[in-house]
Amino acid sequence: MGDVSPRDEYRLTLAGLLLAAGLAVWLLLEPELIAALPMALRLPLVLLGAATLGVAFAAPLALERGRRAPFPAWRLGALVAFSLLLVARSLAG
Repeated sequence: MGDVSPRDEYRLTLAGLLLAAGLAVWLLLEPELIAALPMALRLPLVLLGAATLGVAFAAPLALERGRRAPFPAWRLGALVAFSLLLVARSLAG
């Protein structure tokens, strides 16, 4: 990846934060998306969700302290992948 400007980095962080907040609310309203899965599938999905949502919520703290958060596009990509998994699970029934 090339050099990302601070403005683009803030936009990526904001997009990730908004997506993480939306996913967190969605999972609070519909926990059966994950709860209905067998444990062998549920555990990796819970770990992926905890990691991606946690990093998305922690990213603004790094920017506030003047640190560059590593791989901002990678974090957003992981969050989008988790979102797509939940959407596929929701559509599958």
